Amino acid sequence: MNTKSFNQTLGREIKRIREEKGITQEELASRMNVNAQNISSYERGERCPSLFWMNRLYTALGIDPAKFTDELYQKLNTEPIASNITVINPIPKEINTPLPNELIDPLSEELN
Repeated sequence: MNTKSFNQTLGREIKRIREEKGITQEELASRMNVNAQNISSYERGERCPSLFWMNRLYTALGIDPAKFTDELYQKLNTEPIASNITVINPIPKEINTPLPNELIDPLSEELN
């Protein structure tokens, strides 16, 4: 995923949450002590807020940073990258780990 795609996904999430909470761009900007043009540029994916501004965003929107980050990560790993291609979440490490022999042996005995 490139920077532009990341910024656009982040911007859509910021806008979605802001609108769900019934907050205008101007009100969010006031809560964050920035101008509304900054909020607009974040939501359009033209700019990405720094960690400092993300912390203010979390507070201004009343959202949990860990939950927001997790949801954003899920969206980044499942959003279509083209009309016919979708990125799938990586397989968790646990799934790629081979079963220990003590678990395989009983299974193989059942098959025989």
